[in-house]
Amino acid sequence: MDLLINILKRFWIINCFGIFVLSACTPASSQEKLLTSKEGNFSILMPGTILEEVSYPTKGINNRNWTTIKSASIYSVTHSTLPKEIAPQRIPKVLQLLIKTANQTNFIQGKQVSQSSVNQSGYNCQDFTLMGKPSTSLQEEIKKKGLNINNKLLYQRSLLCMKKNYAVEAVIITPSSEELKTNGASFIKSLNLKL
Repeated sequence: MDLLINILKRFWIINCFGIFVLSACTPASSQEKLLTSKEGNFSILMPGTILEEVSYPTKGINNRNWTTIKSASIYSVTHSTLPKEIAPQRIPKVLQLLIKTANQTNFIQGKQVSQSSVNQSGYNCQDFTLMGKPSTSLQEEIKKKGLNINNKLLYQRSLLCMKKNYAVEAVIITPSSEELKTNGASFIKSLNLKL
């Protein structure tokens, strides 16, 4: 189980940095577009022009990531196929570990603002919000991509869902608490998982 947890921690870190790698070159648009993934069995409304990256094959995890930028906010959704199925009773523990990893990886003395459990189409989900100053490694990675977020407070809201050997995560990262409350909330709520 420890090996699987380490793999999943890497999955989250890779997805986090993948968000910024892709998004820096995505032009913004004000209109929402419905993104439907047949393979991932989900749909979501995304603002702006969507950039897709098809896979980071790492330790047997295959990812598809879709990202957009609206103003200074990054919107992303990732579908991952894990190397093996996770027992349903283990999923809550894995989700908690991924939330902790997200906070430690992305923020300096990050704070978890909220968290709630959601069940959608048999997926066990956690809807959570984090905030804090971006970590040094995250700042450096973002700078390389042309985004300037030094010394800014960032907010992250995620809906992270797992079922069997699948994970779907919708994420908004923004310096604006207003953007998080308005457009970020509607983005997260628009994630529709299917059987």
